Amino acid sequence: MTAVKVYELVEEPDWFSGLSPREIRLLEGAMAYHTLVRPGQRVRITVLRTDGPHAPSLTDQHTSRIEWADDRTVVGTIEAQATGTPVSEAAAVDVVVDLGGPPASLMRLERPPGRIHEVRSAVRARVPVAFDVLRQRRTDRLENRRLSRPIPRVGRSQTRGTGSAEGSPRAVIFGLHWLELGGAEKWAAETIAMARAAGLVPIVISDRPSGHPDITRPVFDDALVIPLSHPMTGEQESRLLSELFRRFDVRGVHVHHCTWLYNRLPWIRAHYPGTSLVDSLHVLEWRTGGFVDIALRLSNVMDAHHVISPQLRDYLVDRQGLSREKVTLATLADLTVDPGADRAPATPKRAPGRPLTVAFVGRFTQQKRPYLYLRLAARLHGRLGDRVRFVMHGDGELAAEVRADHARLGLAGVVELRGTDRPVADTLGEADVLVISSDNEGVTLTSFEADAHGVLVLSADVGSQASVVPEPLLVPRAPLAFLREAERVVVELCDDPQRAAALLPLQRARVDAFAALPRAREWTRALYERWAS
Repeated sequence: MTAVKVYELVEEPDWFSGLSPREIRLLEGAMAYHTLVRPGQRVRITVLRTDGPHAPSLTDQHTSRIEWADDRTVVGTIEAQATGTPVSEAAAVDVVVDLGGPPASLMRLERPPGRIHEVRSAVRARVPVAFDVLRQRRTDRLENRRLSRPIPRVGRSQTRGTGSAEGSPRAVIFGLHWLELGGAEKWAAETIAMARAAGLVPIVISDRPSGHPDITRPVFDDALVIPLSHPMTGEQESRLLSELFRRFDVRGVHVHHCTWLYNRLPWIRAHYPGTSLVDSLHVLEWRTGGFVDIALRLSNVMDAHHVISPQLRDYLVDRQGLSREKVTLATLADLTVDPGADRAPATPKRAPGRPLTVAFVGRFTQQKRPYLYLRLAARLHGRLGDRVRFVMHGDGELAAEVRADHARLGLAGVVELRGTDRPVADTLGEADVLVISSDNEGVTLTSFEADAHGVLVLSADVGSQASVVPEPLLVPRAPLAFLREAERVVVELCDDPQRAAALLPLQRARVDAFAALPRAREWTRALYERWAS
């Protein structure tokens, strides 16, 4: 499938090849947006970049200002116009697009401005466990409150609308958080590939600030990708969607964690009622409600909700009263593990006399609580010494704090830090135990990867982890109880090799039972084939 161009360049600039592939993709997305929202007009774009930690400014209101900060460098200028629309002879509209800084410079924790947030962040960084104790108490209160109340719903649409452009290329609009590494993003990329295989044009919209390091992945090569930056004007938001529906026969919208697109679904339903609206839901967010609450609020205008875990299905159906027919449980058990590939036997890998290797694999974010893993490692090293070794594999917005914590706890030479330049398979190939210290999850993909490598999963009892982790390896979510119980479990595994020999078959049985549930790939492939027909 060849990418469908919605704009054309008035003149090819000689500096264009000086951009990195990522920057070219960002600029292409910005040009698509600015020409779509200004059909019939030439758009003259000044292109900026910086070496600093600044997210791209591609579509927001700042792009209409012809001034910029001193640390920005002008890369060049370029003119473009929308295809298929007569162009006015009027002067070109000026737009300033900032490609931002390199993705590595953006890998840091962002906090709201103000002294209160500054103090809060400093306290959290310095005493993260004490901070987390208070945080989890608040979570418990909100969880109990949320389970006892229904989520308000938007009204059903009574309009018939005009429909999308029949006879045009058939397409799917995808809503993503950002184009970065993550479980939800990995699944979104799979669905984009499936849409293309079904003969549908993928239109990908993201709505979160990011350097979008994954925008260069081959799955996006022939997609129309528009990374949004906010705030935009209401007129341009509706014009963007109107132009997409005018140019494409949009058969469906599939939302993967995209607040902006979620909130426009009622408008899409009102004007294009023949378009199918579905989403994929991964995690219950007790503190904020997250995407599950947004999906519930908008459920009356949606056709189906895909959920990846029994916990989510039960919450939507039993707690919130959605019809069982509207909620499809289809797991991602095979997303990172090939069900046909050979797996390590469900027997311990550790040879006699070898240290027990305890690993952490994941993004360094508040949700994953990497600080708990480091404190668990410090406790275990103090108790077991060289009988246990530690590998911490990941990166993310808390990376600087993880390194500072690592040094503060005296873990140099004790906990090996590995970045995303190393394959996760290397770490799981060495590990005996994978620790999942998260305060919330759906079902972690690393649980399936660990089991395939013959690694025991020691997990906080969150989300649907109990679906794949045996009860003796589930520990409380509360941080102090997590540390106490996780330490006890690892000491038992280190002292008694037969304990692992007994637990691995139990884990394998749970993983196999979960993998036997309907699979997301099959459900989605069938959905897209219906949309394409």
